[in-house]
Formats: sequence, C-alpha cells, structure tokens
Amino acid sequence: GKDLVDAFYESPLIGTEVFTYNQSSISGLSASYLSKIPYKRDISTWRMVQITGIIQLFTFKSYYTTSLFFGLWSFLGTWKLIQLFTTLYKHYYKMICIAVLFIPSCIFWSSGIIKEAITTGGIGFFVFYFYKILNKKIKINYIINLIVCFLLIKWVKGATIYVLFPCLGLLIFLNYYQKITFIYKLTFSFLLVISIPLSFYIILPKLQVFIQKSEEFNSAQSTISGFQGDHGSRSKGHGGGEASTYHLSTAGDLSLLGMLKSFPEAISYTLFRPFPWETSKLVQLIGSFESFAILIMTLVILIKVGPIRNMKNTFNDPNLAFILTYSLLFGFIAGYISFNYGVLQRFKTPIMPFYIIYLIINYSKSNSKLKPFRKKR
Repeated sequence: GKDLVDAFYESPLIGTEVFTYNQSSISGLSASYLSKIPYKRDISTWRMVQITGIIQLFTFKSYYTTSLFFGLWSFLGTWKLIQLFTTLYKHYYKMICIAVLFIPSCIFWSSGIIKEAITTGGIGFFVFYFYKILNKKIKINYIINLIVCFLLIKWVKGATIYVLFPCLGLLIFLNYYQKITFIYKLTFSFLLVISIPLSFYIILPKLQVFIQKSEEFNSAQSTISGFQGDHGSRSKGHGGGEASTYHLSTAGDLSLLGMLKSFPEAISYTLFRPFPWETSKLVQLIGSFESFAILIMTLVILIKVGPIRNMKNTFNDPNLAFILTYSLLFGFIAGYISFNYGVLQRFKTPIMPFYIIYLIINYSKSNSKLKPFRKKR
C-alpha cells in the first residue's frame, strides 16, 4: 500500500493510474511504482493493496494505525453479531459474548492488514442488516449497508459471501414454514421428500456434465489441483513444511461427485484440525489446542444432547439452522482448497463465531429443557 500512496503523493494522476491497474500490461508513469508491488498479479490480493492504500493515504503510511483500522472494522462487524444474537437469545447473552469475542484464532487472524479482517467484519454487518430487513424493518440505510458489505466482501474474497446466500435462503424458508398450518406442512413435506430424490436422479447427471464442461469449473479444477498437489507437496509451503500440509483422501477426484464425497472430511479438517502433533509452528500449535477444544465441545454436546435432539433443536429454530449450514458449507470450502494448516487456520476465521454460537445455544436450550425433568425425579 505504501507504493500506491507514494504514487499519489507524487501526482494524483499517477496515483489514480496505479490504483486503477487491472492486471494488464504496465506502461506510462505508473510503471516505476507498479514494478515495486509484488502482489498485483493476484486479483483479490491486489484489491487488498488498493484498500490498504486508501487507508494509508489518511494514516500517512503508518502500519500500526492502518492495522488499527482493519482491526476496528473486524471488531465492529463482530459486535454486530453480538447485538443480533443477544437480541434473539437474551438468556444466553454472556455465553454469546464469550463465544464471539474470545476465540483466540479470530483475535489473531482478524486484527491486522489481512483479508480475514475485512471478511469477518463484513459478514457480521451483512448478517445483522439482513436480519433487520427480514424482520420488516426496511430502511434505505440498511439496504445501502447490505449492498456495500456485499460488494466489499465479493471484491476481496467472493466465496465468503456467495456461500452465505443458500444459508440465508434456508433461514427465510424455515421462518415461513413455521407459520403455515399443519395440513400445508404435511403436504409440502410429503412433496419435498418425493421430489428431492427424483430431481437428483433426473437433473444431477445433466448438471454434472454441464458444470464439468464450463470454463469456470475447469478453472476451479486447475486451481484446486494445484493447491492440493503442487503446493501441498513442497517442502516450504505456506504452512511451513511437510508437517503442516494435508491431503484429502478424495483430492484426486475433482468431479462434482468427488467433491461431494469429500464433504465430511473437508469439514472435519476445518473445524477440528490440526492436531498438536501435526503442526510445525508455534502459531499453528496454539491454533491446534483451540481446534482440539472445539472437537471436545462438539463430542460432549453430541453425547449429552443426543443426535436426534440436536437435529430437532436445529431445524425447529431457523436461526440455528442458518448458523449450522453456513458453518458447514464454508467449512467444506475452506477444508477443500486450503492445502496446509497455516492457510486453513486463517481461512476459517469468519465462521468460527457462528459455529461456537451454534454449540452454545444448542446445548443451553437442551440443558434448560432437561433441568425441570431432573427436578421432578
């Protein structure tokens, strides 16, 4: 970002030319500045340079002040999540605050000049204002905030926001499903149970052929293949060596069905790995203790609450269904394309507050239902 600021200091015209660079050939007065920026080849990373440059124009190239702005944005978005869920679950506000504010990896990875600081804050704001509109509190500033957050996250890391849409769609569906009469629910559920397998049987083969022939999917295949194969096998990757890399058992199968087969494994890597003995750096080791703690929490809740009650709690509460589906879908993407634990620990930052909130609320609701039963006995 400093080179971009220097270009503006020399001339607003040169600065604008550098700022609007679009991965084409370098020419003109901007060449001397663009040649100093090593991150311009990757689009999303270049956009981070642009955002950092804008902020550093006002912070006079101060790294610490710029980091403070990124951390503040992330914190404000996280605070919006707290405002939202403490309003929805007033009895559990203390646990929600602890879950959102005191996750070590989120504090570390979302408080500096990094993409995750932008996505974590942006997701918090986006979800908060979406709920406002969903509850029929429609205001112009809410809509503007939604659009700005969407564009910002899409600009930096599009997958983070795109995977949110089907989860929000499920939230809307379950909200309205609870309001219809029993007969309509029964009829709709029956049609849904019949239509889903039939639709998959008819559409999935054609859909698979269509997607595998598309240019976007072939590009994604090449990228993922490179991540899992080339980078993962290097002795000095982003994760710091062989000990920090991992490979999914279905990494060689890049078909649509192959990706679906890797769904549970990729999620397990995102939420519960690495184990302490799989790390090679101090930061990863600390993160592994957090992942192990989350694994223990998940197992304890599954055992104490039970799988059936867990599912019942989840789909009887549209908010819990939304939180869980977002955690799982984003967890799959993070686990599937992160070729080492160093990248994975950073990539999964935006979903960790959601998953911890899900565990806490799910357990607390079940525990409150069990207490009266115990007293009667």
